[in-house]
Amino acid sequence: MAAKDILSNPLNEIRKKILDAALHLQNNYEIELIQLGALTTSVTQGGQWLSDHSRYKGFVNHGDTYTAAVACNVVQKMIEKYSIQPDEFTLAIVGAYGIIGEMISKKLTSQFNHTYLIGRKQRKLEELGNQLSDNITLSTELKTNTADVVITATNHPSALLNSEDLKKNAFVIDIAQPSNVSFDLCQKRTDIVRIDGGYVSLPKKFKVNIPGYPQGRIFSCISEVIMQALENDRSNHVGSIDMNFFDVTEEWARKYGFVLEDLTNFGKVI
Repeated sequence: MAAKDILSNPLNEIRKKILDAALHLQNNYEIELIQLGALTTSVTQGGQWLSDHSRYKGFVNHGDTYTAAVACNVVQKMIEKYSIQPDEFTLAIVGAYGIIGEMISKKLTSQFNHTYLIGRKQRKLEELGNQLSDNITLSTELKTNTADVVITATNHPSALLNSEDLKKNAFVIDIAQPSNVSFDLCQKRTDIVRIDGGYVSLPKKFKVNIPGYPQGRIFSCISEVIMQALENDRSNHVGSIDMNFFDVTEEWARKYGFVLEDLTNFGKVI
């Protein structure tokens, strides 16, 4: 189901389709662990609605924990590759109070000179801002055109950022699915460095081509649920990210080899 389909249909209908799919897998294939992705996470309260449903007996993982960890690793790798001094740079996080954005905000804002936390709801921005340092600005407007580094983690159904939204020579870490920065924009604005925020390399002994993914890579959210299954972790990982589990996913990734090797743009090594 496409993002636009999810957003254009009543919430109860979309949730019913998700529940029907979960029950089908549970009852017919004895599937005990389900990973939600993209907007299916958003419309189920970060997976909490499904994990709380009385008819579903299995476990739910939204995959956002390791995705947030990988995004933070992307930023650190970018800083090293381009010799950036983050304490001289302005950061903007679009979708700042979402599941991924919240954790990224907590991990990264203190490293930068100033951070714009951007989202649609002022109250949620204020709740997040109260947990962070003073070098932040809260905005319900898309104030990204003065930021040196932009991180996008939204549930917008299509490309969100336009040319006028980006400063010259800006770095953009695009975690969103669908992408918040279009391929066409990258072609027109060659000064911009767009970096994928959600891919990791497959373990070296499983270097295969998966249709729809760059060669040898997979989404970090999917690798998270694979690692959970390998660990036989019979828990729900839904809602806001648990800081301890954040660290656990990085330990799992080192153990199994789902790691960030290169910075990429639309799957191609930069």
